[in-house]
Amino acid sequence: MRSFGEEIRRLEERFFVGRRTETELFRNFVFDAEGKARILNISGTGGIGKSSLLDQFRRICDQEGIPFFHMDCLDFTKTQRGFASRLLAVLNAEAAEDSREEELLQEAVQRLNHLAVNSGLVFAIDTYEEMNELDDWLRQSFLVRLSHRIRIVLSGRFPLKGGWVSSPAWRRLIKFVPLSPFDYETCEQYTSIYGDYNGGFVRKSYMMTKGHPLTLSLFMGLNESDAMRGEQEPEPLVWNETFREIAGQWLREIPDPALRELLEAVTMVRVFNQEILETMLEKVISNAEFEKLIQLSFVRKSERGWYLHQVLRKALYQDFRQKKPQIYHRLWQRSVKYHYTLAVSRHVSMEERNLLMMDFIYIAGAPGFRAMFYDDAIDQSYYIETVHRDHVNEAEQYVRDCLANLEDYVQEMYDPVSNEKYIYRIPKAVNERWFTSIKLSEIMACGNDAVRLLKNEKHEAVGMFIYIPIHRDSLRLLELNPITQSYFRSLSRTEREKLLVPPESPAGWFQYMIDFSMDGSASARFMFFQTYLSYYLKGGIMVYTAPMKYNQEAVKGIGYVEVPKAAHKGFGPDFPAPVFVLDFREDREMKKFAENLYRSALEENETAALDPILSKLTPREREIALLTRTCSSNLEIAQKLYLSEITVKKCLSRIYEKLEVKGKSELVKKLMS
Repeated sequence: MRSFGEEIRRLEERFFVGRRTETELFRNFVFDAEGKARILNISGTGGIGKSSLLDQFRRICDQEGIPFFHMDCLDFTKTQRGFASRLLAVLNAEAAEDSREEELLQEAVQRLNHLAVNSGLVFAIDTYEEMNELDDWLRQSFLVRLSHRIRIVLSGRFPLKGGWVSSPAWRRLIKFVPLSPFDYETCEQYTSIYGDYNGGFVRKSYMMTKGHPLTLSLFMGLNESDAMRGEQEPEPLVWNETFREIAGQWLREIPDPALRELLEAVTMVRVFNQEILETMLEKVISNAEFEKLIQLSFVRKSERGWYLHQVLRKALYQDFRQKKPQIYHRLWQRSVKYHYTLAVSRHVSMEERNLLMMDFIYIAGAPGFRAMFYDDAIDQSYYIETVHRDHVNEAEQYVRDCLANLEDYVQEMYDPVSNEKYIYRIPKAVNERWFTSIKLSEIMACGNDAVRLLKNEKHEAVGMFIYIPIHRDSLRLLELNPITQSYFRSLSRTEREKLLVPPESPAGWFQYMIDFSMDGSASARFMFFQTYLSYYLKGGIMVYTAPMKYNQEAVKGIGYVEVPKAAHKGFGPDFPAPVFVLDFREDREMKKFAENLYRSALEENETAALDPILSKLTPREREIALLTRTCSSNLEIAQKLYLSEITVKKCLSRIYEKLEVKGKSELVKKLMS
């Protein structure tokens, strides 16, 4: 009699189609002891089937009795401690809270090497594009300790770059496996799983989906009806050939309204479970309804719960928000409250809280901050490379290129949640002061990861990231630099002594500069944001200063607090700049940060309630209209927005006309009501 587990494996095998070349290659990779390759690099666009292929690799290993361990980068924070703790959990070992990073890593390495003694093993990391912060460390400090009997699989959107390919030794160990869309025969095989479709339908499905596996899955879900089978030619489709439109149509055509409601809710969160859905929808969800949701082919299980495929989630989210804005807003409010409650709970570990904070920042963070960094539609291939002494010339050349082409930098950005436009400006003089007030060699002497370059798929440097670690050896430099000195000179003796820590355990970081003036695309900014978040989760203090109002409001929107009496003119006499600090040195500070973020979200919610009134206004007019509630004069509004008083007066005239009010008092009354 076949067991339930055997039946599940049979069905999984049945729904896995194509990829014969890749599975044969994997078998050779695992069983050929004399082969040179030790690392298999699976790469391909979102929805191409990377995770499904990893599932097939696991099944092959299960059949052959070879241990297979799998980690998803969505399940841990991108810190060395987060990686080691998660790996120990995968190996069924518990990470002690008080253990040092090196102790955790050493224990994980020893356990892996021990398990590989007899038959070897396979260790796979999925969603590797999110590992940019740990990429160098993984190669230089982790993999070099592993037994030669361990085979590594790294799966992500982009092929390995940087040190992986610049080193002939590492390049020799890697087998690159880029995934392509299905060919016609595979599409035919896939459609046959759903029933006896005619040749015309198979041709139509191949033409519409271009063989993209996730799109094909949605397409088949839309057309799984008797009318489409047999010899009948399919009806002409009414949407354009785009993934987003197929996804939106698919969501609207789901015959089960309960399932459609659950799917709309899960588009708003990165990871979900039954509890969060019940909280957001304010009703009990039956086990049968939840099972129907998680059985969908594009819903995957992770250590933290379940998640909708990233590409599909964004497409469905945008469709849902546009079609049902009021329902969307109610679910957003409940989601914010749920994440806040968990983030300040005493019953979650520090690693769990860090992951929750990442989710919370996305949901509740200030829209200006989201517009700058948090667009996760990564359409281009970028990677971040740490600058070491042996290639500091490349970083210095980047600085020279920026200085040679200096001009006022202006960038339009859009909040991925509200789609509201923001204008990001950096005056030429400010950029020049940022670049000329430092020497890269001095900064690099403060820490191995102080200077990083953003590189594109052509391996060209298109951005720079400078975070100066704060410790006893960097303090003098920080106290002398014209941009950084004001904060450190404002500290009391007791506060300064807290910063006299060894270089290997910094007290925090001074966020000196994030420059994406050579490539301001959403994809490039998001890569910076991934690295930015990793510093949050290391603990310590984060110090930031800039003279631009946009930057100031963005950091305040995620919890930074202005430091009294630390403002300076290090950017020049025309650009006074306050200093902001985020302090995570103690657990209570993390909770305080969550509380501030929650309070800001509630204020944003109150503003959103005015959308029906303010919908006719431009973003600038909306900002001015809202300030009339708290500012007593046009001059005060102008000072807050760095505008001239006459500009404010002209904007108010247009606002009165659009909202059909006679003056400021009537406008305030209308808004307050």
